[in-house]
Amino acid sequence: MKQILTTILASVAISTAVAQSGPTIIGRSMFAWSHTDRLMIGMCDIQADYEVLDSSKLIVDYKVSYRSSHDSYLDVRYRLLYGEHTSLFYSVAQQNENMARYKNGWTDEELEEFYAAGTPTLVIPTEIYSTGKEVRIRHNIPFADNVMYEYREPVARIEWKLTNQTQEICGYLCSSAEATFGGRVWRVWFTPEIPISSGPWLLGGLPGMILLAEDADGDFRFEMEGISQRNEEIRLYDWSVQKLTKSKWLKYEKNAHLNPYSQFSQGGQIKFFNSNDMSELKDEWEIEYYPLYR
Repeated sequence: MKQILTTILASVAISTAVAQSGPTIIGRSMFAWSHTDRLMIGMCDIQADYEVLDSSKLIVDYKVSYRSSHDSYLDVRYRLLYGEHTSLFYSVAQQNENMARYKNGWTDEELEEFYAAGTPTLVIPTEIYSTGKEVRIRHNIPFADNVMYEYREPVARIEWKLTNQTQEICGYLCSSAEATFGGRVWRVWFTPEIPISSGPWLLGGLPGMILLAEDADGDFRFEMEGISQRNEEIRLYDWSVQKLTKSKWLKYEKNAHLNPYSQFSQGGQIKFFNSNDMSELKDEWEIEYYPLYR
């Protein structure tokens, strides 16, 4: 069962010892890549120590649809925990991947929820902590367990333009607003019936909770699926963190898609294969790149 719940990447580490004179090659790895249009995301130890930053007073679940190629999309689930002083927007799919390494038995309901959460994606952060003044953005790193890349920045002050349009979403009367942010034109639907100035990803600053957000190019869509008033700890796990600037992260993210072989092969010590025909993936291998930030 646990094998079913592993990530899309199956890895086999091979150690060889050369009997003749010469160097001993230890730790050479081969990776059979079942989906060459995606990246494996690193996992973190959910049994690690953690600090409780706050407790949620509202929880909002979002389905995120993102473009994976010119004509296809993937869905992944995210959750917003909104607390008194801190909020956390995190990947449910990533959390499930982390949990999969420990769970030996799964009920049918748990399996259904696991697969419904989708496959973690590199371009949307694993975790975003916000204090209202500063955001702390964390990404899991491909091929690295218990390691996060993290950068911080002030909360964005988005200049929204309200429209006269309204619609009902999940029983809430919503108004529309538009803005340019992160190199994309966004249109969102927010409801004053939930008087909290927050929303998915880094979108917020309106007189109500954002329930739906889409960019003009149709690459990303955040849609609220459920909302509840319940208490849940907002935890900051004590994982190894590599701090960097936002610009350096975006450079890493781009290179991971456009040059995955050079980014991860460690000078040829790691080899990659297409699991469909076992052809080796080398310098010509690219993964279509639709960055959330442009």
